[in-house]
Amino acid sequence: MKNCSVTIDIKYVPTHCYTGQLPDKFYQYTIIDEASRERFIYPFKEQSSHSTVQFVHMAIKHFGYKPKIIQTDNGFEFTHFKETKQVHPLDLLCQELDIEHKLIRPRTPRHNGKVERSHRNDNRRFYQNLSFYSYEDLIKQMKKYLDHSNRLPMQTLGWQSPIDIRKALLGASS
Repeated sequence: MKNCSVTIDIKYVPTHCYTGQLPDKFYQYTIIDEASRERFIYPFKEQSSHSTVQFVHMAIKHFGYKPKIIQTDNGFEFTHFKETKQVHPLDLLCQELDIEHKLIRPRTPRHNGKVERSHRNDNRRFYQNLSFYSYEDLIKQMKKYLDHSNRLPMQTLGWQSPIDIRKALLGASS
């Protein structure tokens, strides 16, 4: 899995699921391994470059390897909007870990298709029936949902699950 590529995106967690005190907001960070379609998701209370860097560290720990390429959209949490001499925190992390950071062209969500589709599935399978009362409860329920969703067979994977594909890929690279 040395030469893997991943895509990262963020979605807003719908407020209708939250039974706690508003105006708390939550953001689901999602990373998808392009080869196995395995995902890692985690909620944060803010959408920021700091959360992005923290999430990438968590994803590397979850997957057990660092990707060769990270692809993102042009959101402020992934890159600077304007030319600046400052290096974005995600780019600093990528340099430090020898990961290539690729940005998709602006206004081309189709280039983020896998992660956008996974967000639609999350809305249908998870958020439609979700009720959580705290950030900690959301983390717990999201972890359980992630474990389940990574074990679902997918037509695009020949009716195997992302976990099955990952095991096969790891076995082939040994």
